[in-house]
Amino acid sequence: MLWKLLLPTLVMSVAIHETIGTGRVVRQAGGVCSADIVFIVDDSSSVSSSWFGSAKQFILDFLQCFTDQDIGVGVLLFNCVPRSGIPLGMYTAADAGLPAAINLLMRQGGLSRIGLAISFMTATSNFRDGVPKVAVILTDGMSQSDAAGQGMDHYEAQAIAARNAGIDLYAVGIGGSELVDNDVLEAITGSADRVFGTYNPCRVAYSILGNLCASAAPVGCLYNGAIIPVGEEYKPDDCTMCTCHAAGEAPACAIYTCAPPDPPCRNTVKVAGQCCPVCDTDAPEGCWHDSYSSSSAVLIPVGIEYKPDDCTWCNCYTVGERAMCAAVSCAFDFCTNLVRLAGQCCPYCPACCQGCYHGDDFIPVGATFRPDPCTFCGCYRPGEPAICAVADCAVPPCVNLITPPGECCPVCADIGCEHPDGIILPGEPYQVDGCMTCYCGAAGQEPLCATAACLLPPCDTPVQIAGQCCPVCEAPEGCPYNGMIIPLNDSFKPDDCTTCTCSVAGEAPLCIAVSCALPPCPDPVKIAGQCCPTCP
Repeated sequence: MLWKLLLPTLVMSVAIHETIGTGRVVRQAGGVCSADIVFIVDDSSSVSSSWFGSAKQFILDFLQCFTDQDIGVGVLLFNCVPRSGIPLGMYTAADAGLPAAINLLMRQGGLSRIGLAISFMTATSNFRDGVPKVAVILTDGMSQSDAAGQGMDHYEAQAIAARNAGIDLYAVGIGGSELVDNDVLEAITGSADRVFGTYNPCRVAYSILGNLCASAAPVGCLYNGAIIPVGEEYKPDDCTMCTCHAAGEAPACAIYTCAPPDPPCRNTVKVAGQCCPVCDTDAPEGCWHDSYSSSSAVLIPVGIEYKPDDCTWCNCYTVGERAMCAAVSCAFDFCTNLVRLAGQCCPYCPACCQGCYHGDDFIPVGATFRPDPCTFCGCYRPGEPAICAVADCAVPPCVNLITPPGECCPVCADIGCEHPDGIILPGEPYQVDGCMTCYCGAAGQEPLCATAACLLPPCDTPVQIAGQCCPVCEAPEGCPYNGMIIPLNDSFKPDDCTTCTCSVAGEAPLCIAVSCALPPCPDPVKIAGQCCPTCP
């Protein structure tokens, strides 16, 4: 199943009453999304060699989740004594040499002191100034085996100290579900939402980016939908001054009260940039913004720029003429957390906030994500939500169905017939391509394959329809793909891991390729017609 939703690019326009002049458009772009991430990997005796290998594979898969983000990566290993495996600052997630360095990490064994490892990370990691700091602890959370050592560990206190130092903590449980102490992992991170398993590395990566985006707004006070940073002042009009003293509180605003003109006069004039009105006989020469008879009329002196609001600039060029005003429209690509600072017209998109949401899951632009074993999503263009493909599982012809951990489709416990594309399950026809179908009569036998024959179409330029065996003379409206046509609004699977959909006739189809996680078993098998290998 495939679906697509559209969100238009957001454009904010400010309409100014009785303004003359041209508008200008400001496009706000976010900076580079940056973070320094340190992995703290448990290599104590409670973590088996195979699970230590799974932890390294998790990190390798985690690195593939990023697109153009600036992600510094470091790795610490720990048992009873922490040590540096890959110093932070040596590699970024995009460096070609990082996977080899990760594969060279060796397990030592021994007792486990998580708190000491967290303290070591806080004290020794070379985090960059001004870049968000993140640590991901991969451990089973098992208690220390000797009481004295556990008494000195204090992992919860060390985790609180790390968080107070501005380091966001996440935890990934390594080991069988019955062997991982999730209470310990939650105590380390401070939240159950930051505790994960190993089967979905991108969920961890994108949770980190989503949290960075959510916390990207500057600390300050909210005033009419805009933020006044702590310690700064904002003048919303000529008579009001607001100051933010403490984040999260309402700003303190002082409003100036005007005394009557002295000496008094019959008619007063509001002059741009001044709080209190003056007598019309004392007013400077200038232009009117709004009509003279209007209660909101403002006199703009010649040569003075006046801002009736944060998005409009007015000037007086000729005495007695109407003021010339220019209004700004704000345009920007899709953003998940727009921020507007008080005094600025256009909101901006903080770094790490350009992407798509699928439910509560954040996906950066250009990335793919697997929110559950059966769904594959991608964020391809700003301004559109995630595009997702859902696997359609055939029911295997057996009673003893099993669904391996992290897999979508159930499989038979028995092995079927071997085929170059994978195992064909007994009694289940497998469509190799548009013309060939193979069957498995019984497990262990050779599959039986039949190929359809096509008659020559009665035309000079026959057309091949994607997914069909025989070419035809009249091509439907659709998308060209490798010498074939995918009909409009149809989907075609060129292989078990790719789904291509034709959304706009005449253009290239949109193809989603599924990435497979490493199955949690030593000898996974590939089922014909399914993308990812599974445990038998």
